[in-house]
Amino acid sequence: MVKWMIRILLLLVIGFVLFCAAYFVKSRLPFQFSETISIHQYFPFNYLARKDTFELSGPGPVLADNFDKWIFFSRWYHIWSSEADKVEIVPDDNGYNGSGCLSVVSRSNKAWAVSPSVFIEVKPGTILVFNALVKTDLEGQSTGLRLAGFDRAKRKRDGQLARVEMPAAHSQWHALEMRFTVPEGITYVSPRIRGTGMGKTRMDNIVVSRQ
Repeated sequence: MVKWMIRILLLLVIGFVLFCAAYFVKSRLPFQFSETISIHQYFPFNYLARKDTFELSGPGPVLADNFDKWIFFSRWYHIWSSEADKVEIVPDDNGYNGSGCLSVVSRSNKAWAVSPSVFIEVKPGTILVFNALVKTDLEGQSTGLRLAGFDRAKRKRDGQLARVEMPAAHSQWHALEMRFTVPEGITYVSPRIRGTGMGKTRMDNIVVSRQ
């Protein structure tokens, strides 16, 4: 009887450990099993879940991705679009200088935006630099960098804090850079890459840093 109880206990422990390992991997993948049920706030899952708030400890990069390895673990998988069923994110081997990159394929002329869904904690007067390489395939497409601002409760402020647009020329890589000084009333910021028009938009070497 005791041996059976020990075996059952061991199976339960092993099952729990495997579940925790699966949750750790799942929290880094671009999908959710449920929109209404979440366990990330409970122990020990609060330590296993991927954090969504970054602190600026000093000058240098706070968020960077070149999409060369493990693209499905990239943070840049959250997408908003006016026509959700016509826009998708896909991995791409035709990045800058033959590297990997991230692509957004749109079958709509309406707007879309891709983001890492992270909050970067900032203070008024902080200078941020947002860099990215972008490339569109067709005329009529447009894309650019955006920064969204949030208050202390992580409520989004109206409008975009800053924006930079890609030049009109397509079929070539453009290095975009945004320098931004955080104003009063903003506690968090989050980067976005926004576009419009039908076609493929490629993104590579995305870096958000503190000056």
